[in-house]
Amino acid sequence: MRKPGQMEAFDALYTIAAKDGREEALFGNSFGLARGVYERTLIGSGYPTAYLEFPLLGEPCFDLLSVHASVETGSRFAPGAGFGYQGMFDWFAGIPKQGKRASCGIELDTSTGETERAGVYLQQRDRQELVAPFLGSIGEAARAQSYQDVLSRMPEAWPPSYVGLFPGRPGTPMRIGGYMADRELMRCANDPAYLGDCFRKIGFDSFDEPMLERCAEFMRLAPSIDFQFDIMPDGSLSDTFGLSLSFNETIPREAHACMDSGYGATVMRALQNWGLVDDRWKMIAGAAFARHVGYERDDGTEGRFALCILFNYAKVKFCACEPQPAKFYLTCAAGDVEA
Repeated sequence: MRKPGQMEAFDALYTIAAKDGREEALFGNSFGLARGVYERTLIGSGYPTAYLEFPLLGEPCFDLLSVHASVETGSRFAPGAGFGYQGMFDWFAGIPKQGKRASCGIELDTSTGETERAGVYLQQRDRQELVAPFLGSIGEAARAQSYQDVLSRMPEAWPPSYVGLFPGRPGTPMRIGGYMADRELMRCANDPAYLGDCFRKIGFDSFDEPMLERCAEFMRLAPSIDFQFDIMPDGSLSDTFGLSLSFNETIPREAHACMDSGYGATVMRALQNWGLVDDRWKMIAGAAFARHVGYERDDGTEGRFALCILFNYAKVKFCACEPQPAKFYLTCAAGDVEA
């Protein structure tokens, strides 16, 4: 067989994720719009990873984040594609590929019907020197100082690892997030007062004791977490805090056990007890998938191509101390299997 094209791979992954009633229960009618959005994020020869973000309460729908792990120098978007971010990818293609790899992406709120105003995303990991030129590449260089100010206040065990924003959207925050060190996670989970101390050091004051207790309870469930803050255009932090519980260790063949009686079931039942999800979470397990297929390369040798759908994380936002309906993220990835 021949190697699947970029859109063929995306279509196959969504079809797998959406079958057996999951489209109606989890994703709603956003696919037609999301497919066109994904196609407009294609640049170079790679297969961007698609992250499907969907609520577990309320109307079924999803938003789409398309992330490139690398882009060849000189790659261009097709006419009408790219959402105005050719400059961002010109910069991204030229950054040194040293240490932990950075990634760069485009996000659209397809759940709202948005088709033109796209957000951008950089996962710099520990390469903080990439943030300022990234912001410059999207016309937001003035935000670099706000980022540095918040970075200087972050506890050592709270290292920011990614940045996202919607350039040009009035009043848009710049989201920063990271992955908390294991020992710090346990300390915060067991000592809500210490978590409050960390918030104060960072400059985040939109919390109360019930929120700290709820965050600590949530963190006690997690092998690892992702935290998020929003930096407003004036440099202040908004009243929103995001807390995500990682599912990245779940391999597809263990997905049903995870959601039936394991870690996933424990997390989701806690969220359901809090009134932040309904029963639709029980359908997520069926979306997990991984398969390698062989294909013939141009030189006649055999290559291996992989399609996989993995659980990413469950996320709760606290806005002005109040938890909002939870969301879930699926990772949909395709590409050559390294020999």
